[in-house]
Amino acid sequence: MHTITYIIINIKYNSMATTTLVQARIEPAIKEKAEKYFHSFGLDTATAIRIYFAKVAETGRIPFSIGLDPEDVYDAKIAEQAYQEYVDSGYKSHPISDLYKKYDLL
Repeated sequence: MHTITYIIINIKYNSMATTTLVQARIEPAIKEKAEKYFHSFGLDTATAIRIYFAKVAETGRIPFSIGLDPEDVYDAKIAEQAYQEYVDSGYKSHPISDLYKKYDLL
């Protein structure tokens, strides 16, 4: 079981002290490792998170790539095609070896 730590950050948006509380559950080891990098950049955790939020707000995008391994995408496409063929066939099953042959999975 992983121990979860909380990060509580008050973000000040202007001199009128308007703040928003942001809470996140982070595994302690991940938090410690990330904070080492933040500190090496001269940032504290709150500033690093403010930078992240500002970049997302500015661009409307997550500022790094998130994706699947191409093999996982390929496997998912094969599974989707196989299921559609099963539906199209009137839910008649076929031996798995036929699927392996058809998609050259052996």
